[in-house]
Amino acid sequence: MPRREYPKRDGKYGGIFKVARGITVRRDNRQQWCLEITRKGERKSRTMGVGPEGRAKAMQAAEEAARRLRNMPKAKKFAVAAPSKPSLLECARKWHADNQNRWSPVTVDRYEDTMRIHMEPQAIYRQPIDRVTRDQIKASLRELAKRRSPATVESVHAVVSSVFEEGIDSGLLGSNPARGLLKKILPPKNQRDLKDPAPMTVEERDRMIATAERVCCRSMQLVLKAMALMGFRLGEVLAMRAKHIDRGRLLYHVVEAYKCQSFRKPKGGKSRFVDIPESLAVELEEHVMALKKEGLQAGRGGQVDLLFVKPEGSERGWPFSQRDVQCELRRVCKAAGLEVRNPHDLRHTYATTLLMAGMSPAYVQRQLGHSSIAITVDIYGHWIPGEGRAGLEAALAGGAGKGSGEGKIVPFSVP
Repeated sequence: MPRREYPKRDGKYGGIFKVARGITVRRDNRQQWCLEITRKGERKSRTMGVGPEGRAKAMQAAEEAARRLRNMPKAKKFAVAAPSKPSLLECARKWHADNQNRWSPVTVDRYEDTMRIHMEPQAIYRQPIDRVTRDQIKASLRELAKRRSPATVESVHAVVSSVFEEGIDSGLLGSNPARGLLKKILPPKNQRDLKDPAPMTVEERDRMIATAERVCCRSMQLVLKAMALMGFRLGEVLAMRAKHIDRGRLLYHVVEAYKCQSFRKPKGGKSRFVDIPESLAVELEEHVMALKKEGLQAGRGGQVDLLFVKPEGSERGWPFSQRDVQCELRRVCKAAGLEVRNPHDLRHTYATTLLMAGMSPAYVQRQLGHSSIAITVDIYGHWIPGEGRAGLEAALAGGAGKGSGEGKIVPFSVP
């Protein structure tokens, strides 16, 4: 007999006792007493025996099950499984696909690389978008900032924050956990990516060039020489074309740059003329003649367009990638026993060499393509030789310092 009375209704094979919501005791077609539990649309049944003994055993088990159910947190008792939301990474891929038509090719490639390199390997970005927390993103970006540049951290944050904003618009979540995180991870914007130039000395530059002539192909040699002896940016040298060389005036007309498999205007959007050193002009002319000869031998004709193309891709005129040049310069520096530099340091080498030789900062500005002389002086000002300490003590003592005019300090009198 049950310990207490429970609601009862008639069933096909006898009475059915309702012990608690979703928990019943009944007899089956074999007159066996069964404990039956129904939760979340699933029904489970357990046979407990026949006769009064089986009924008592079934009731005891049902009461124990009801007790456990009462002690559960309310949210767990009758929780309904929420539909699964897409992961942050899935939302990022959709965001990338939906916005490509309004971005430049460079931006499309940058965000694609950001997702592939910095997001796909991270487990937090494979979670449902509404389960990714602000603390998780902050920890991930801080760890990334230890290994990568501020620009890389900015790119990852831009993707993540934009995806969250799209999620808000789509109703997937109510707020953006990544909003305002950069100022907690990176220094102020005007202090990011402040890296002092690391130019080579003239002796180091010449040793680098000599090593490149020994270990690099002809095109790569000239890429490195053009940056070190003409001050080109990397994208500008990769876009060099034969038609833009003025051999008579020893000038090269910079009108475009190459990056991420596309040509565009140079930085600042303005073209400029750059003086070519006589020795380099001779090498460029010999290079053009060699390219013409190779084209004729290969049946492509004698027309030369791009100056620097990969040997394996020369038939289709593929330029070197920026990464190709970075890897080659690293290899050359190691072979020459030099500190490893990046290609932009060759541009720094050119600028500092001219300034330390007494060339006008205005001339260096025009050669480099800076928008103003203030930029040139700000970057390279400490390489511009001054008068030194000649006459310093005399000037401080009120005597005639070098270039000080009359050399007398006029007393200031109060009327």
